[in-house]
Amino acid sequence: MRKDGIPVTYNMLHLMALEKAIDVGLTEDEFKAGWHWIHGFKRRHGLSFRAKTRIGQDTNKDGTSILAAFSERVLLSAVANGIDVIYNADQTGGFGKRVWKEVKPLQARQGCRIYANPTAWWNSELSLAFLKYHFAEREGRDTKKVILLWDDFSAHFTDDVVAYAESINVILERVPPRFTWYCQPADVEWIRPLKCSLRERWLVEIRRQVRNCRAANDSLKLQGPSISTMMAWITGAWNVVPEAVILNGFRKCQLLDGAVVDQVDVVESALEENGIADLAANMAIEDTIDPAYDINDVDASELVML
Repeated sequence: MRKDGIPVTYNMLHLMALEKAIDVGLTEDEFKAGWHWIHGFKRRHGLSFRAKTRIGQDTNKDGTSILAAFSERVLLSAVANGIDVIYNADQTGGFGKRVWKEVKPLQARQGCRIYANPTAWWNSELSLAFLKYHFAEREGRDTKKVILLWDDFSAHFTDDVVAYAESINVILERVPPRFTWYCQPADVEWIRPLKCSLRERWLVEIRRQVRNCRAANDSLKLQGPSISTMMAWITGAWNVVPEAVILNGFRKCQLLDGAVVDQVDVVESALEENGIADLAANMAIEDTIDPAYDINDVDASELVML
């Protein structure tokens, strides 16, 4: 599969082995392609999966002290301003050769917002547009303040952005730099089930293309999803993230009282033990990005932010 540009993961190997077993007449009761079989298969053929890595030298111990100070600061601000609603926003970039003509109908059809910038990164104008869309017309804006947790990124905290946020009663709080993985609810809890759901959709698409090529006795040329398909995947993946996962993120960041819910309804097929390594090669989704290697250092013609 790798020679055809297909990322080989634990889940992909499991699914392909099951399909092959069905082809030779075995039932699911006779062959399950469990992790014991997969480990044996790897040993027999001298194979290995790509290891997950995280760039950076900060430890959990460092994160604990930073989180304690961060949560105390945010909660003190909430008490001082009579705030009972805290938001967290995070952006992930996607690249294209042009601003899509389909943006408006895609936004309407998928119920999402797409922010684009020809300079290839998020800037203060997009920050203002984001705040205006999500907070300017909210109920109780003139009398009730809210907190928005945002990455410590320059375009989030320019003078005009901070001034506009204050004018609509939004208090911007910086997530500690280098510690979003420990202090930002989205990175702490939401991102894994969200990515797993996206990977599940991509694996289904890969299998469909492989089957079609085999049926046509043709060589595989792996194709990425169309723009509309990609947007449907993203919004669909977000819509199936359980509320318990969202709340867990705030609880783990010490911003919400209550015990963390251990059992939540996530995409089980994408979360198996010894589960999915990050998708390598085509359409790969990276795990964690150090700020030093963030989008600021990437040269591209266009950026679309969600």
